[in-house]
Amino acid sequence: MLTDLGYALRRFRKTPGFTAVAVLTVALGIGATTALFTVLYSVVLAPLPYQEPEDLVALDSPVPRLAPDAVWGLSEAGYFYFRDHSRTLTDLAAYTSPELTLAGDDRARRVTGALVTRNILDVFRARPTLGRWFSADEDRPGGPSVVVLGHDFWVREFGADSAVVGSTIELEAVTRQVIGVASRGLHLPSTQVDVWVPWRLDPLRTPVNAHFIAAIGRLAPTIRPAEAQQELAALTQRLPELFPQAYSTDFMQRYDFTTRVRSLHDAVVGEIGRVLWILLAAVGLVLVIAAVNVGNLFALRTEGRRREFAVRTALGAGRGHLARQGLAEGLLLAALSGAAGLALADAGVRLLLTFSPSWIPRLSEVSLGWGAVAFAATTSLLTGLAVGLLPLLRAGVEFAMLRDVTAGLTATPRHYQLRRVLVVAQVAMALVLLAGAGVMVRSLARIQAVEPGWDPAGTVTFELRLPFARYRSYESVLQFYRQLSERVQAQPGVAAVGAGGIPLRDFGGCALAFVEDQPTATDERPRCIATQIAAPGYFRALGIPLRGEAPTWNETEAAAAGAVVTAALARRLWPNEDPIGKGIRGNGWARPFYRVIGVTGDVYAEGLDKPPSEAVFYPMLPMAGAPLWVPPRSMSLIVRTHQNAGSAGLVGPVRRILSEIDPGIPIGRVLSMRQVMGQSLARRSFAMLLLGIAAGMALALSVVGLYGVVAHLVAQRAREIGIRMALGARGDEVAVRVVRDALSLGGVGAALGILGALGVTRVLRSLLFETSPTDPVTLAAVTVLLLGVTATASLIPAWRAARVDPMVALRSE
Repeated sequence: MLTDLGYALRRFRKTPGFTAVAVLTVALGIGATTALFTVLYSVVLAPLPYQEPEDLVALDSPVPRLAPDAVWGLSEAGYFYFRDHSRTLTDLAAYTSPELTLAGDDRARRVTGALVTRNILDVFRARPTLGRWFSADEDRPGGPSVVVLGHDFWVREFGADSAVVGSTIELEAVTRQVIGVASRGLHLPSTQVDVWVPWRLDPLRTPVNAHFIAAIGRLAPTIRPAEAQQELAALTQRLPELFPQAYSTDFMQRYDFTTRVRSLHDAVVGEIGRVLWILLAAVGLVLVIAAVNVGNLFALRTEGRRREFAVRTALGAGRGHLARQGLAEGLLLAALSGAAGLALADAGVRLLLTFSPSWIPRLSEVSLGWGAVAFAATTSLLTGLAVGLLPLLRAGVEFAMLRDVTAGLTATPRHYQLRRVLVVAQVAMALVLLAGAGVMVRSLARIQAVEPGWDPAGTVTFELRLPFARYRSYESVLQFYRQLSERVQAQPGVAAVGAGGIPLRDFGGCALAFVEDQPTATDERPRCIATQIAAPGYFRALGIPLRGEAPTWNETEAAAAGAVVTAALARRLWPNEDPIGKGIRGNGWARPFYRVIGVTGDVYAEGLDKPPSEAVFYPMLPMAGAPLWVPPRSMSLIVRTHQNAGSAGLVGPVRRILSEIDPGIPIGRVLSMRQVMGQSLARRSFAMLLLGIAAGMALALSVVGLYGVVAHLVAQRAREIGIRMALGARGDEVAVRVVRDALSLGGVGAALGILGALGVTRVLRSLLFETSPTDPVTLAAVTVLLLGVTATASLIPAWRAARVDPMVALRSE
């Protein structure tokens, strides 16, 4: 075998062009497949980075009668009750992960915080790298202000200095003592943590029906998630008995309220696993096409070595020896392509991490490790074996013909049968990928054609979060935003300034809406309404059309401002009536009600692929007797510029004004509304981009394979073409016949590809919007494209066939 490998290497050296094309073709397929496998393995297949992760579960509260995908967290009272009474869980920890403001020497900045109960380390079975974790006293309301640094944050910001323990930092305008450093790699699920802070939930607080807690539990030995689910569901049914002031039997029944237990891995990965498997299958199909293409090249080279094989056979070479030589060439190709593919995979992973949307969890864990190397080696080996052995599928026929060395050396139709089959297969697989990319493009175009209900042109948003220690009241928050808005409004080129939640990003939460004179019937399905706090100027800044009025600063400061509702909500709550002047509130039936003073058009704030949002916008300062939950410390400043003014120059002035008002408040994300819209479509755009790249590669490889077959057919049939032309056939007739033969191959491949696409593209259904996975327009378009490219690929061989000189062709034989 070593001798055969040396012989294969010498042959590769003698044909550098052939070698480069073959290696690069297979390497592209291996590189793309390995890059996608690396992401898939790190995100979906690899266990979570905790001790015994299979025993970790996530708890939440689905509310399917509000909306099919409505999911709440746990309530504070529910969390303590489950923690203390569950027998299927050894422990249960609570957490949330807000961005926190960290004071600095020059200016404040935002860091990712983790508010956690002290037992979360017991759930994760982790220990600090340095110092200690929170004590019981520090985890109680009113306890000392302490913080534990994340390991990466400690290394990055403090140079891994152990003397940091005992020092202080200012977090959320509160001075906190650093008591420890978390272990390397310890983070919340899907969230990289910079600082860990005790949450200090209170088991003695009056129970309320507010579900804001994310919870992670560890299963008891031998217990499975289904058993814990059964126990927690039974405990949930006791909530009305234990906490009647927060839960009622009517609430439990009407909302179909329960507690769900599922593995933490499933909770973290969610639906992304299905998307990544689809994309891996797509690039895997490209690898198959690449292997088929290179197999065709090897088969072509085998055709040219038939006389050599005849001589070897006559001298005593057996089948095994000739097969071993083909296998050696395939293995050598596998080694060269695998090495090149790994380099391409490394670049591909880096590119994917740069452009991957933030909705993909566990991206920080993605790296080209030994698992990816093993996958690339296995893929390369299988590809090399297939390529090396593919030309030998006809070995029996070749050896039978070569018993008489002088016979069978002219081309016959069955010489090309395998190559024709391979080209047909390439075309069919290319059409499947083109169809998948086509329906994704069509779906994305339909989403982008949706009128969102606001005007994104010239609008930029600045994410802000006010520290609780300095902005505890509604009045303090209101004065901050009024001062900031008025000063930014005075900047050149600014048309409007507002503050509130950003459509397509901040409309995930919801609450009940209580309507004056409309008590909800006991059998009516309750609805969770998107609820927002909007500062004056909000609707003008976003370009949302409004009938009626919007709150003003004077009305808001006087606690006399009304509410604004969307047209979709108005149509449902007050059909065939004018909603202006109607009463609505968000906390119970007690008066007073906020008066509806304005109605927007249809606003698609929860997703361009979802129905128009049913939303209510309340003023920043609540009326007496009509509470609005908590002061809106987390909002975004929204600035609209005049048509001829650019928005890029706003960042500096806004940052300067903000630092003059309160230097302890940093600016978070700065995004234009067009960027926000793009991010909302990131999941579909990401899938469409990768499918499009895979389809383009498949199409290019198919064209190359088709061109090679047609060109080889023309070369082998030169004598036949010469005879035909000598007997009177015209050049254009010969050319038409060549194109027709190519189209016959493309047509058969397209027909098979359509059948495949009808079944395969159905897996894309969850990614499509108003587009059928078997959309006939898309299938027709990609079929025409493929046949057009097929015809184009045959033009050069057809031109060469039409210019064959009969005398030269006959003399060459």
